[in-house]
Amino acid sequence: MATALACCGANSVIISAFSRQDRCMQVLIIFNPAAGTASQQLIDAIEQRLQQAGVTVQRYATRHAGDAMDYLAAYEGELDVVAAAGGDGTLNEVVNGMRQRDNQSWRLAIIPTGTTNVLATELGIRRRAGALAQMILNGREQALYPGRINGRRFLLMAGVGYDAWVVDKVDLALKKKAGKLAYVKSMLQQLRHFGRKQYRLQVDGVPYSASSVVMTNGRCYGGSFIISRQADLRAPTTQVLMMNGGSPWALLLSLLGLPLGLMEKMPGIVSVPARRVDIELVGEQAEPEPVQADGDSLAQLPLQLVMEEQPLRVLVP
Repeated sequence: MATALACCGANSVIISAFSRQDRCMQVLIIFNPAAGTASQQLIDAIEQRLQQAGVTVQRYATRHAGDAMDYLAAYEGELDVVAAAGGDGTLNEVVNGMRQRDNQSWRLAIIPTGTTNVLATELGIRRRAGALAQMILNGREQALYPGRINGRRFLLMAGVGYDAWVVDKVDLALKKKAGKLAYVKSMLQQLRHFGRKQYRLQVDGVPYSASSVVMTNGRCYGGSFIISRQADLRAPTTQVLMMNGGSPWALLLSLLGLPLGLMEKMPGIVSVPARRVDIELVGEQAEPEPVQADGDSLAQLPLQLVMEEQPLRVLVP
C-alpha cells in the first residue's frame, strides 16, 4: 500500500510507494502527438496536477513508429512511473522499450488517447485528467503478465490468420480519418480469405490445428466486446482461441457470439490456457505470414509465444 513521504519543496507531499526522502517522484510521459489537440490538452492537465503535487514530470513526443521503444531502451535516468499516452500500439512500444529493466523497479500508467484503448477499458481507466493524475500519484497496483512473441513483448492480445490479416491490411490513411471504421472495412475485405490456410500449433506441448488463432491475456476485444470469459490479466497464462472452418460462413457463425460474450461456446471454437504456444503455417509460405500483437503487425510466422514469469506493476484507479 502507498505511504505518504516528504518530497521536494517545502509544502509538497507525494503519495507513492516509489517516493524517497532524497528525491521527488519521477514520471515520464510518452505520448503520440498525432492523437490530436484534445489529447494534448488532457496530457497538459495531467502534467499540471502532477507538478502541483511536487512530482518531477518529463514528456517525450514520439516521432515515428518504434521511436518510443528506441527512446526508452536508451533512457538512463531514474524512473518511478512510465505513462503511455496513446493507443494500444503506443503502450506496446513502451513496455518493449522497458523490457531490459526489472519489472519491479518501475510502474506503468495508461493515459488512453488512441484509436483503440482495449487495455484501459479492461482496467476501468477513463479519460479524466483529475482521475488519471490521482491514479499516477496514489493508484492501486495490478499485476499484469506480458508475453513475448519471437522475443517481442505483447500485453493484451495477438493473432494469426484472419485477425492478423485484418490488422496487416488496414488502411492507415483511413484509420487517421475514420478510426475504427478502417478496421471494419479491412474485416469485410479479408473475410473471403478465411479457411484458405491452416495452422499447426503446439499449446504447452499439445498439438492442435486451426484456421485462425487469437491469443488473449484479457477478456475484451475491439473495445467492450468479451472474447474470452476464461482469460485473466492477473494470471501468468494466455487464453488461446482456435477457430476451425473451411469457409467465411464458419467465421461469421463464430463471430455471432462476440457481442453476447459467448464466442468460446460457438461451434468450431476451442479455447485453452497456455504458457507457451508455437504456431506454423501448414504447407508452403508463398509470402510472409503476419502476426498481430496489441493491434499492430509485429512479427511473422513461425511464432513462438512464451509468457513472462515476472508481472508488470500497472497502476489502476
